[in-house]
Amino acid sequence: MDTAPPPEVVLKTLRKIVAALQGVGHPPVAIGDLAQKAWGSKRAPRGVHLLIPSGESHRGAILSAARGEGLQQEPGPSPLSLKYTDAKLGGSAGIDLVEAATPFQKQVIGRAQPGDVLQVYMPLATVDDVILLGVASGAAEDREAVVELLRSNAGRIDAGYLKREAEAAGTFDRLKSAWQEAKK
Repeated sequence: MDTAPPPEVVLKTLRKIVAALQGVGHPPVAIGDLAQKAWGSKRAPRGVHLLIPSGESHRGAILSAARGEGLQQEPGPSPLSLKYTDAKLGGSAGIDLVEAATPFQKQVIGRAQPGDVLQVYMPLATVDDVILLGVASGAAEDREAVVELLRSNAGRIDAGYLKREAEAAGTFDRLKSAWQEAKK
């Protein structure tokens, strides 16, 4: 998911996977590029990243529902890596479904708020949690998005929560560095 697919393809991909997941009782929470975009990032989403409240025992139903929406399973590090190709629109978009396995990921789901994600009204990770997930990834493009989100959401950020959770995850130094850059 290095280059951004056409926005129309990302939107269609999001609608299809949300329909599939809701159909099997696993409402997703937008994270990654989608959540960064919803919270004000100017960067175009490179794919669909969703956090889901399910586990290994639900994978078969999720994959079956995804196939029913025209999505294909992709080889990769995750059994829930999918792809949607739209020949008519001339593009494809990847889908990464992350199963909420850690207490923090479950907390992200519990704190999610309804929001507009590329014209799809769905649960959206809070800006604080999107920042923490971006800091934890360690990827350069996520750091840039974190700095952008810190700048554009200064009035919404719960600094105490960010500090506490970043310290617990061992990422406080990265958060502090991004915050210092955002203040420039």
